Amino acid sequence: MAFDYAKAYQQFIDEELVAASATAWMIPEAGKVRFTGGRDVEISTLSTSGLGNYDATKSDGSAYPSGTVSNDWTTYTLAMDRGVKFALDRTSPNDTNFLATAENVIREFARNALVKEQDAYRIQKLYALANADTAHKGTHIVSAALTKSNIIEKVCGLLQTVRDDAEVMDGYVALVSHKNKSAFLAAATGTYHSITFGAGVSINGVTYENVMMLDDLPCVFVPQSRMKTVITVQSGDSDQGGIVAGENAKDIACLITHCETPLAVSKLDAIKQFGPQENQLFDGTAIQARYLYDLFMPTKSVVSLGAIVEPAQAAGGN
Repeated sequence: MAFDYAKAYQQFIDEELVAASATAWMIPEAGKVRFTGGRDVEISTLSTSGLGNYDATKSDGSAYPSGTVSNDWTTYTLAMDRGVKFALDRTSPNDTNFLATAENVIREFARNALVKEQDAYRIQKLYALANADTAHKGTHIVSAALTKSNIIEKVCGLLQTVRDDAEVMDGYVALVSHKNKSAFLAAATGTYHSITFGAGVSINGVTYENVMMLDDLPCVFVPQSRMKTVITVQSGDSDQGGIVAGENAKDIACLITHCETPLAVSKLDAIKQFGPQENQLFDGTAIQARYLYDLFMPTKSVVSLGAIVEPAQAAGGN
């Protein structure tokens, strides 16, 4: 029986994404997304009608007003169509340790390149959605340099604004740039807010360690390089590939969103492996992978987004 490389590689990638990604919890539960072929996916939206008046005078079964339940499938196209090719020389690794080495290559790729790219893309897209919401942008996008004296006030104030406008009180998650952790540490004493560090928290079934709890808000610390207002998607032709900060990008200090609203979709669309006897380009094994992904959010849920952005001068010119 032939070894199923695609299945094994997908398992390696999934394991590394869950372990290292700050946004893995945005992947919707099974059954909410279905792939229809190519770059198109369908996402389920369940909705119900509201209450009506009960009529106690009716006994023919019409006392209760009729309600409706709909499960609509909306088609989306994955914007990010990315690929990579790895070359493994025939003599290193050799036949006895090739699988272990191939696994190491795929795990390293997922743990570093893929995790960084997807986190940066998802965070920037959520910011862009919030910034495009003209009705709430003025209060949901806050410009501030966070310090020990204002960090709790700014984050809690933004959270309350989002809660009030979204009319949903619980279930929020904050992604906080790691460089601001020291400000929280310094502010943890002498405040009436409850701040704890090192908590283990499950968000949509994904467990994170070393999470900071600000009252009832889980805060996941993220490297600043993944939290930018503008990004550049590199082609990999004349650069190193991946995603980097775009021109005039500012640092996102904190991004708040409801845990159920971002829908991150990704799939290993194709993976090909050519051994030394099949590969006509060099004496070794080639692994080619094509990866599709994107992030979506229902229009009505954009109000559940908020961000604190550092002024340009505080971002070191980024």
